[in-house]
Amino acid sequence: MNIHRQAEKIPSWIWHREREGRRHVVLEKSFVLHAAVEQLEMRIACTGEAEIRLNDAVIGHFPEHARHTSAFYPVEGLPGNLEPGAYTLRIELRNTEPMPMHPINMHLHDRSVGCIAYLSGSEGLWLATDDTWEAGDGPAEVVCVWGEEPFGDLDHAPPWFIAGGYGDIAVEPVQGIRVMSAAGVEAVSGIDGVIQMNGTAGGRIVLGEVESRNERHIFYHLLKQGEWKERRTQQKELDLSRMPKLLLELPHELNVRMKVTNHGDSEIGLLWNGAESLQELRHYDGCMTEWLTIPPGSLSATNPQGMRYVQIYVSGDDGGTFHIELRLEAAGAALNQVGQLQTDNDLMQRIYDVSVHTSRVCHQIGLWDGIKRDRLNWAYDIYLAAKTEYSLWDDYSVLKRSLRELGRTPYGYWMNNLPSYTLWWLSSIWDYYFETGDREFVWEIREDLQRHIAWVKANADPCSGIFMPDAREAHSFIEWSPMGTSESWACLNAIYGMTKCQMKRLADYMPELGLQWDEPQAELKEEQFIGPSYALLTSVIGIKSGYVGEDSTRRFLLDYRLGDPLTPLSAYWLAECYSEYGMHERAWAVIATVWGTMLDAGATTFWEGIRLTPSSDIHHALTTYTAYDSYRMSLCHSWSSTPVVWFARYVLGIRALEPGYARIAFEPHAIGGLAAARGVIPSPKGLIKVEWKLEDGRMIKSARIGEAELAGRA
Repeated sequence: MNIHRQAEKIPSWIWHREREGRRHVVLEKSFVLHAAVEQLEMRIACTGEAEIRLNDAVIGHFPEHARHTSAFYPVEGLPGNLEPGAYTLRIELRNTEPMPMHPINMHLHDRSVGCIAYLSGSEGLWLATDDTWEAGDGPAEVVCVWGEEPFGDLDHAPPWFIAGGYGDIAVEPVQGIRVMSAAGVEAVSGIDGVIQMNGTAGGRIVLGEVESRNERHIFYHLLKQGEWKERRTQQKELDLSRMPKLLLELPHELNVRMKVTNHGDSEIGLLWNGAESLQELRHYDGCMTEWLTIPPGSLSATNPQGMRYVQIYVSGDDGGTFHIELRLEAAGAALNQVGQLQTDNDLMQRIYDVSVHTSRVCHQIGLWDGIKRDRLNWAYDIYLAAKTEYSLWDDYSVLKRSLRELGRTPYGYWMNNLPSYTLWWLSSIWDYYFETGDREFVWEIREDLQRHIAWVKANADPCSGIFMPDAREAHSFIEWSPMGTSESWACLNAIYGMTKCQMKRLADYMPELGLQWDEPQAELKEEQFIGPSYALLTSVIGIKSGYVGEDSTRRFLLDYRLGDPLTPLSAYWLAECYSEYGMHERAWAVIATVWGTMLDAGATTFWEGIRLTPSSDIHHALTTYTAYDSYRMSLCHSWSSTPVVWFARYVLGIRALEPGYARIAFEPHAIGGLAAARGVIPSPKGLIKVEWKLEDGRMIKSARIGEAELAGRA
């Protein structure tokens, strides 16, 4: 066969179709060269011991080691060139220690073994691992694409791999970078995210080994967090007073990489830190801390990470000059924003715009919870983040592949190891169908739906309808705010009831799915949700699930006074409850207070948690909820982009009444002193363009889908 000439083809992790059941595998690729090839390079990452042969000659051997799963390593025995002719590239792998699996990452159960490699050279030679390789008794299978968990981004990858295994990650220059301080370095910030750095080095920075690379981790970012802590400890032990230092502020938090070109005559090194805040940069033991070396005349690139501030120390020969071109690029899925909102309320507009940015930057290889810490598909985060999707974007590819991946969780396991998260995933499927009318996708994942419904039903009492996935005394996680055991179990069963109702509706619309859920609703009393000591979310879930009656709901909503502890998650649900009962000004007051507090603190993306009580250390204050040490709480979290949904439903006034917008409600409201608003909402029927204004106290409104005009409820 002819060689591949597609330099844009990114390699995938491959293995035998039996995956972990076949620990010894030979991967082969035959090719024909029609012209001599020079500049040969081969790099590989794998989960086991590897021997690489080109025809019959051994050109590389790698012992089994954890570090070989986290970076591309060069194959040193390649010949200087290849003459025209037929060749076979053979990789023999023996794996004794697969990637670890835990209930929390069981959706990756068949990704515990794998190999990823590429061979390149002149004349367009490019051979990348994919399903055209042979695996002994049949074709190799793709374990996962480049960038997916548990392997994540690999070090020493070509910069163009940034596109990811799905090819939809793009980069753009970071504009408006501010040089906050510089010592021993002249830094000139130009256009297109380029900073010229010139100066005299103060000596070489010497760092020790990183022990984290000797361990396999269930997620890529657990590995990175371990590395950062080690590097940070090493950094604190160094005397960096003579080292040129630069501190940069990005215009807002981004998933950003640095491309560094060394225009000098000797090798330089950069010890750099990335952080979401200056407090994190100064005080957090786990602050992003990495090391990059750049030979003279070369370009090196970092893997993208979530940050707003970048601190850089330059290492080089003592007294030697350096000339560095630093280019910062933001990475993310290339989304086209079609949803829009324009209002004359400055705070409302700022909350909308920052919510949009928060949603955008969390679209990466998956719909991540955030871009700094976990960078994972979490079912509850996706459930809330997806609500924003339908009001903003015209492409749900990232959302769908995230739902697919979580759906791969096998029978007998909860998604992310949490019963409530499996329920939220099921609810996400209903929401997706209701908003898009996409029967094809729901049919595609029908086996996943059936499997998870069966597992949920296996953990519920068919007579009482009580959901009891673990011992009754155990605490069921619902959210970060403190919640008692009895509260958490009441909430879990209320969520179970909501999910069951949604699945029954889905079964009515798509009977071909074969979904059945005949168990009764659990009998829960409203006093299990309404009480002075209960978490806000307990009451809100009781209301949303219907266990709290209308009279009690109205009393609660009229009497409730916003205060700590709460999260943006519970605040969004509270605003929805207010608006569902016609109390739109109270709903806006919640959004203005909670999201406005983050803006007042300088937020450029919205956070995982919130405290309304002022604090000199927002990170430490946020950890008073549960589970995290200081600085672990994310300051960019996709579940906090939900104000977009509320604005679309109640300011622009567009809501679907039937799946796929078969019927639409058009009921805008002049909230927060607005005199006018206009915007666009995507729908399966086309873009819905809304405009309204007040004239003499009367609302003049219009909404169109294409040429069709909506009037009131359509």
